[in-house]
Amino acid sequence: MMLGTLGVWALLPTAVQAPPSRRTCVFFEAPGVRGSTKTLGKLLDAGPGPPRVIRCLYSRCCFGIWNLTQDQAQVAMQGCRDSDEPGCESPHCDLSLRAHPSPGSTLFTCSCGNDLCNANYSHLPPLGSSGTPGSQDPQAAPGESIWTALVLLGSFLLLLLLGSIIALLCPALLQRKACRVPDGPEPEPEPDRGWSAELPELPELCFSQVIWEGRHAVVWSGRLQDELVAIKAFPLRAVAQFQAERALYELPGLQHDHIVRFITASRGGPGPLPCGPLLILELHPKGSLCHYLTQHTNDWRTSLRMALSLSQGLAFLHEERWHDGQYKPGIAHRDLSSQNVLIRDDGSCAIGDLGLALMLPGLHQPPTWTPTQPQGPAAIMEAGTQRYMAPELLDKTLDLQDWGAALRQADVYSLALLLWEILSRCPDLWPDDRPPPFQLAYEAELGSAPTTCELWTLAVKERRRPHIPSTWHCFATDPSGLRELLEDCWDADPEARLTAECVRQRLAALADPPEEHPSPEQEGAAYSCPPLHPKD
Repeated sequence: MMLGTLGVWALLPTAVQAPPSRRTCVFFEAPGVRGSTKTLGKLLDAGPGPPRVIRCLYSRCCFGIWNLTQDQAQVAMQGCRDSDEPGCESPHCDLSLRAHPSPGSTLFTCSCGNDLCNANYSHLPPLGSSGTPGSQDPQAAPGESIWTALVLLGSFLLLLLLGSIIALLCPALLQRKACRVPDGPEPEPEPDRGWSAELPELPELCFSQVIWEGRHAVVWSGRLQDELVAIKAFPLRAVAQFQAERALYELPGLQHDHIVRFITASRGGPGPLPCGPLLILELHPKGSLCHYLTQHTNDWRTSLRMALSLSQGLAFLHEERWHDGQYKPGIAHRDLSSQNVLIRDDGSCAIGDLGLALMLPGLHQPPTWTPTQPQGPAAIMEAGTQRYMAPELLDKTLDLQDWGAALRQADVYSLALLLWEILSRCPDLWPDDRPPPFQLAYEAELGSAPTTCELWTLAVKERRRPHIPSTWHCFATDPSGLRELLEDCWDADPEARLTAECVRQRLAALADPPEEHPSPEQEGAAYSCPPLHPKD
């Protein structure tokens, strides 16, 4: 009887690696398993369904539990151990017998210490061998079989007890996780709770599951009355971050199709006790741009629509405008990444996560409006995901004299990397081949977890950018349009880059060259666009 290994590798992303200090394991829990070990790590956005990937918080050890029933092995649980125990030093998932939960059923477990080592068990000893069900050792000492049975019975009872304990503690663990800063210590009690006085509690708000974790907040999917929503829950120590992000979302005139819609602010948590401030936002079930591109390819029209909608959202953020008597300042996002861009039901993009966004000084702000100014050069230099940082942020040479324009230029660099990611999944740009599996910008050159030093060497010192295949040059009306667009957005000289509005206009021209005409409002915009092919 041959037992095949579990073929989960084909369902995992091609490059999932943890930083050197963290172990990455396969995560899976079969339906009906009581309790959960997801609080022992950070679930990564690796796919729409099982198995997923988890980055361990408390150990460098993966585990797996398999159930052997009628010569068929089925995985019951996979994930991170809560600590490094004996057996974790093994590089492979070597199964050992643990219990017989029912007649004809046997549980095998393993612990191992390599990334994703718990995806498959290395082997299952044949029945009748030592340490497996049905084994009979003729040399066994008297009483050994009784001792083995007692050990197995104790192990089985311990598993049942642990399962019950985990099931009872799960709500508390989830509430604790939502109320703390990820990867940090528990928050200290906050004596001044004045922030909560104006925030209503929403009894009809229901939490469902964690869908994303950041430095200052945990995002849940949930429901507010009859509407599916995203709930961004802040721990007490991140009240300042909550207040800053809320102030941006509540700016007059910030509503836009390609900016995630703000619904309301509240307080509370997934448990019975309120634990912190909440932002209630529009939920986009298709997930992030990164997740979507991992799972889908898009034809030329669809890819261009995604790219155009993304540029429209950023151009709107950057724009300083009056609308219906209300003033909206320019806003720099400062953390554009394919994790912070969401996919709408119609396939277009919506920019989310304004946690690092900053209101910019403007030429036409009214006297009664006072923007929140950053506190010094360090605050201006702060940015989000390293992979998408502009060279001047990596190099600490951002122009602090005109930091409003400089931060807009840094956003456009990040936008260029996202456009490259979108176009890399368009089959029409690969006429002689299928698009390769999705990769983040610079992943081909530096892997999935580049260091700041590696990014600086590549993007600043060597001035390299993601590879543009030759097939991209001969597609669409303008053979050089895509290359010029990307190169004009990620230029090493910030002042040579296009504005977000110029990017929008060029993409619109690529999408529909004969019919695209600038509106009077666009013609009078603060930023003028250089021609696609400027004359010498």
